[in-house]
Amino acid sequence: MHTWYSSLGRLAQANLMRRPVRTWTMIFFVWALAFCLFISSVLLDSFSDSLDRTLDRLGADIIVVPQEFAREAADSLFLGELNSFSFDRKWLEPLSQIEGIEALTPQTYLTSLDATCCSVPTQMIVIDPETDFIIKPWLEAEGLPLPTRGQLYIGQQIIRPQTQKLSFFGEDYEIIGQLERTNTSFDTCVFMTTETAQDVMDSDLYLDAFGKPEHAAKDLVSSVMIKAEEGTDSKAIARRINFLLEDAPIRAYATLDMFADFSNSVQSLGNYSDLLLGILVVLVIIALLSVFSITVNERTHEFGVLSILGVAKSRLSLLIMLEGLLLGLVGSVLGVLSAGLGLYIFKIPLMLALNIPRLNASPGYYLCLGLRCLLFALAISLLASLYSALRIGKTSSVNLLRGGEM
Repeated sequence: MHTWYSSLGRLAQANLMRRPVRTWTMIFFVWALAFCLFISSVLLDSFSDSLDRTLDRLGADIIVVPQEFAREAADSLFLGELNSFSFDRKWLEPLSQIEGIEALTPQTYLTSLDATCCSVPTQMIVIDPETDFIIKPWLEAEGLPLPTRGQLYIGQQIIRPQTQKLSFFGEDYEIIGQLERTNTSFDTCVFMTTETAQDVMDSDLYLDAFGKPEHAAKDLVSSVMIKAEEGTDSKAIARRINFLLEDAPIRAYATLDMFADFSNSVQSLGNYSDLLLGILVVLVIIALLSVFSITVNERTHEFGVLSILGVAKSRLSLLIMLEGLLLGLVGSVLGVLSAGLGLYIFKIPLMLALNIPRLNASPGYYLCLGLRCLLFALAISLLASLYSALRIGKTSSVNLLRGGEM
């Protein structure tokens, strides 16, 4: 039995090698399917995962930002884009009086420059250690102290210097810890207190770059993160804030609403991807069916001779299936490997072009996804060869020997 299957395998391989142009054309169809499936899956999963992680890590039900900077705030929180905007801190008091709010904490965004003045171009987030419920839980879980004046926490993707200091606008600040990886924009941010932010704003190079600030750091707020009381509707609370503070230069958004554009982008990208993949699957099946049919029709005399010599029709059908298996295996493996390599090489351009903050690239994820893509492409190749295999099995030996079309 083993010898017979081994002989069929060698025969299938020899048949494919005998017509290299046709063989590689069929392999290309399978390659295209596996390649596109792998690429689209990584992009969709990365976008969706980044959005879910951002919403989960924020820990806020409602976000209050200046009216004209809602988009910038979302870009800063999700994409990690450098932004600096603010409103007067006086609005914190009326916000805290609104019914349905369990807790709120302000954040201020400062940006560094990609120049000799700064160790790293990054978003600097100013937190209030007394009221914060975004960063503080991370620190408490790790037993880390709250930052004080002149101290920083940095995100996981910021390279930690051996000096344990980062320079911003000509001044050095002590790094007291590095937060765990979140796969969100927080991995590229620096976190500091209001006092540290004031030192940054008072530095000579900052004044040269941005001019003298109109307000002190303690009087500025870029966003207010709000946690709604349990059982309340965050959208209703956001509407209440906007109604009660309609004359204020700020606007409240339920967190999901603020990221609605990104959520819609994920859904649209998924719909387009499914449509294109569906079309590609149909085209690949039609192309493989056509080529297999042409190939089998050209070899009917060969199959007839083998049948007359005593080779069972089932084994002739198996020979066709083995050829489909070999084509699918080579094409799917090449597709998965080239897609993975392409993502590795063009990772940054893809992220910039598609506004994806992170690309999933863990070995375990790639291995599981690659296996799924491989099996799917392999199944399509076998399905395409099945039709020709069944036709061989149903055609009489005499008709095969005559060499006519089936």
